[in-house]
Amino acid sequence: MNIAEILHKQVEETPETPAILEMRRGARGRVSFADLELRARRGVTLLRQKGVQTGDTVLLMMPLSTDFYVALIAIFRLGAIALILDSDAKSDEVDRACTLCRPKAIITTTKNLIGRFFSRAFRKIALKFTIGFSLPPLISWQKSQTLETDPKITEIEPQTPALIVSTVGLYDQLKFIELTHHYLGVQQKSLGEILLLHPGEIDITLQPLLGLINLGLGVTSLLPKFQTQKPLMTQIKPIIDAINKYQPTRIVAAPTLLENLIEALLKKRELLTSLYKIFIWGTPVLPSRLNQVNQIAPQAEIIAIYGETAAIASLSRREIEVSDVSQMQTGKGLLVGKPAPDIQLRIISNQWGAPVVPYQNQAEFEATCRPYSEPGEIVLQGDRFLTRTLNELGDEPMNFRVGDQQWYRTGDAGYLDSQGRLWLLGPCQDCIQDKFGVIYPLTVECAVDYNREVQRIAFFSYRYQRTLVVEMADQSGDRTLFQRSLSSVLESLQWANVEALRVVEKIPMDKRYPRRVDRVALERMLDEQD
Repeated sequence: MNIAEILHKQVEETPETPAILEMRRGARGRVSFADLELRARRGVTLLRQKGVQTGDTVLLMMPLSTDFYVALIAIFRLGAIALILDSDAKSDEVDRACTLCRPKAIITTTKNLIGRFFSRAFRKIALKFTIGFSLPPLISWQKSQTLETDPKITEIEPQTPALIVSTVGLYDQLKFIELTHHYLGVQQKSLGEILLLHPGEIDITLQPLLGLINLGLGVTSLLPKFQTQKPLMTQIKPIIDAINKYQPTRIVAAPTLLENLIEALLKKRELLTSLYKIFIWGTPVLPSRLNQVNQIAPQAEIIAIYGETAAIASLSRREIEVSDVSQMQTGKGLLVGKPAPDIQLRIISNQWGAPVVPYQNQAEFEATCRPYSEPGEIVLQGDRFLTRTLNELGDEPMNFRVGDQQWYRTGDAGYLDSQGRLWLLGPCQDCIQDKFGVIYPLTVECAVDYNREVQRIAFFSYRYQRTLVVEMADQSGDRTLFQRSLSSVLESLQWANVEALRVVEKIPMDKRYPRRVDRVALERMLDEQD
C-alpha cells in the first residue's frame, strides 16, 4: 500500500475539482487534482534522473504551497521518505535531523540554501533541488515540469516509512517521528470522520498533514501566505484576505492563532460568515475561547479537539450543558468530550516519571484501571499511535505493553464520567500534593476562566504555599472595583485552598508554547517583588 494510491483515487473521481487554492500565486494558485498529480509525476521523473531511489530520504524545507505538495506526492510515488522541516527551522534542529535521517536530497528555496551556506548538515546532502532561480550545482525543481511524466506508483509494504516529522516530547526534548504509509492511511480515515470532512468543501489549511488528509478526501485546501515561525500578529491579515476571497467553509487552527484572529475581526467589526465548522486544536481549549470564537462566527459549530498531535477527544460548544459549566467552575476539571471511536482510552493510577510494568494480558490490565470518576493517568491504544521515534531508546517512558498491544502514555491526568466523556485535569507532572491533598493547576485555571475580569492566571506551589498569580484584564480601572474583583475570585476558589494571592502586570508565557506559563520567569518575577 502506497499512500499515493489514495490521492490518485481523487484524481479519478474529481479530476477538475480544485485541490489547492494558493494565495501567494494569485490567479495561478488554483490547481486541480488532475494537474497536481500531473506535476507530481514529472517531479518523480526528475528525482529518478538525478539518482533518488526508493527508500532514500528527501528533506522538504519550504512554505506550505503547491510546490510543497507536488514534491511530497512525488516522493510518495517514488517510494522515498519525506523528512519535513519548517523552512525557518533553527540550525540545531536541521543539523540533528540530518544526522539522524541522513537525507540524500533536499528540496527547498534557493534563498534558504544561500542563507544556510555555512551549514555543515546542508553541505553533506548530495542533491540540492531548489524552488526559484538556480545556480550550478543546484538543480532547478521547476525544470521537472518540462519532462515526461512517470505514471508508476511504487508498490511497497504498508509498514514502510513515508514521512518523518519533528515534535517536542517528554521534558521538552526534540524528537523525530517516523510515520508509515499504513499510519497515514489510518489517520486519513479516522481524522476525516472526526473533522467531518466532505468532498467539495474549502478548508483553510495551515498544517502539512491536514492538507494531505484533505487531498485524500477531495477537500480543497486554501493556503494563505502563512509562515509558522513568524509572529502571529503579522499572519492574521493574510488569513483574513484568504477568507474574504474564497469564502472557505471550515478551518482547523491553534487557540493562539484564533485569539489573534478574534481580536482583529472584532476591531474591524467583521464576522466569518462562510465558516460553518471551526476546529480548535492544540493546547487545552478553555470555555472562554469557545465563546470568543462564537462572537466572530455565530452560525458556525465550534469544536475543541484534545490532543497535541492526534485527535483523542472532541467537544462541540453546543454539547456543553449547564451542569457541565457548574462542574468546571468548582474544580472538577475541563470537559474535553468523548474519546474518538477508533481508539481505546483508559485511566490508570498516576505513576508519571516511572515506567509502567508490562501486563501479561488485557484482563490483568483492565483489573488495574480506574473506574468512572476516579482520576489518574490517561493512556491510549490504537493504530494512530503506532509510530517510531528515531532518537529514543526503547519504548519507555512513553509506551508500555499489554500482551501484544502497545499502549501510549499521554502524560496527562483525567477521568471518565458516567457518560464516557473525558475530563482533563492537566499534565501529570503539574500535580500538587500537600497538606490539603491533591490538586491540578488546570482545574483552577478552568474555574477562573469564567471570570471576565481576569486576563490570565497561574496556580502553583511557590515557597511551599498554594499560590494564585493573577493578571487582570483591566489594570487601569477603579482600585475599589479591582479589589472587589480579586475578592470575588478568591471566594469562588474556596475549594482550592489558596494560601497566597499575587497580582502582576503580565504573566510571562513560554516563547515556544504561547499558551504555557513560563514558570521559571514567573518565580523570578515574584522573587523580585519580595
